[in-house]
Amino acid sequence: MIKKIFASILLLPAIAMASPATDLVARLKEMNSLQGRFEQTVLDHGGTRLQEAEGDMVLARGNKFYWHTRTPFEQLAVSNGKTLWIYDVDLEQVVEKPMGERVANTPALLFGGDPEQITAAFSVEQSDVNGSRVTFRLKPKSEDPLFEVLEVTFEGNTPMAMRLEDALGQQTAINFYDLKFNKPIAKKTFHFEAPEGADVIRQSE
Repeated sequence: MIKKIFASILLLPAIAMASPATDLVARLKEMNSLQGRFEQTVLDHGGTRLQEAEGDMVLARGNKFYWHTRTPFEQLAVSNGKTLWIYDVDLEQVVEKPMGERVANTPALLFGGDPEQITAAFSVEQSDVNGSRVTFRLKPKSEDPLFEVLEVTFEGNTPMAMRLEDALGQQTAINFYDLKFNKPIAKKTFHFEAPEGADVIRQSE
């Protein structure tokens, strides 16, 4: 018993010395895929609600994702890792473009990209710790980022929420529900074909 206690004490400094970036990467490595529901709220710089939406998502390593916004306006974003399709159902319009580096740094791909690239793309710090709940604050290192700050909150190893803030102070809060990890995913999930009659706009990176 004394040996076990002594060994545990020796491990404490190593755990305490783990950097926020190392901690975040370790949590992300546990997830090869993620499925569930989301609720999203957009606020202006003064805190006024501009938009609310909800839907379901599937994310997988290799920059693959299926992000289906069901309400208030239906929209589908799909990536097979190389191409991104955004389908606006009401407008019957599809935007197709390559998954360039700027697009690949979008928040949805925090759970679908390579965890080892986190420190290259972002500076990482812990902004809040409350028991098993930890919030990480990420700031893009690129010169032309899509957002200024990204916060992701975990309960244990489970991501609970994300918050983004752009250069104008507009915030987007996303809460996750009914999450499932590393479950089999049908190959067709990340494949998209434009519906008959839809306008397809192809863009370069």
